[in-house]
Amino acid sequence: MKKLTSFFFVGSIWIILLVQFSSAKDATENLLEKVEVKFSLFSDPTPESVGFDYRKSYWKVEYQLYLTDSLTLEKIGRCERNDNYKLDCILNPPQKVDEEIKKSSIRIAKGKFKKKPLSSESNREVTIPIKLSAEVVDIFNKARTYDNNPTFVLFVKGKTFTKVVYEAKFGNEYSNSYRFKNNYSTSIVRPLKFYNKDKTFRDYWNVKTFGLSHTISRAEDCTIRVYPSNF
Repeated sequence: MKKLTSFFFVGSIWIILLVQFSSAKDATENLLEKVEVKFSLFSDPTPESVGFDYRKSYWKVEYQLYLTDSLTLEKIGRCERNDNYKLDCILNPPQKVDEEIKKSSIRIAKGKFKKKPLSSESNREVTIPIKLSAEVVDIFNKARTYDNNPTFVLFVKGKTFTKVVYEAKFGNEYSNSYRFKNNYSTSIVRPLKFYNKDKTFRDYWNVKTFGLSHTISRAEDCTIRVYPSNF
């Protein structure tokens, strides 16, 4: 009987230790420590049709990543809640709105890159790993227990240059070319939390990878158009 009692006593101690170890592990595990910002160029219908094979084609991007919260974005007019309590954000806000965001937010990272020529597929996709500071990690951890909804805002300025050579009859000539330059400036909003229509918290967004993609499309008249989209 003493051996059985001793067995249960030792077993209980092990269970307590395991529970304490598990709780300590959960307490020290950070919600988010790093993110990846991804930029991509796509072509429609082929890379050659939009001039990616031109030897002087290139792609330039400047980016800045900030951390704010959804309430601040609503107050300054960058975003609003729709009927389903989802955050709807305007695509091209006034410059003063972007300036307000930068003034009231934490800048996490900034950088730029240039890739050429675009004939190389590896030059049409760039992924940038960003390690979050202790201050930002703490903000995300506190968001587990508070109503605050930390929100990334990615500001992007870019330029794409290509040249398309195509066959067409102009007098005695049977070829022509079309130079394409596209300058753009935009921002992307990515909140941490996902809410239900009744404002109850559902889950965390997968914010570990986000960014901007562009589809460059050649029309029948040989003009080229750009269609941006978020990941």
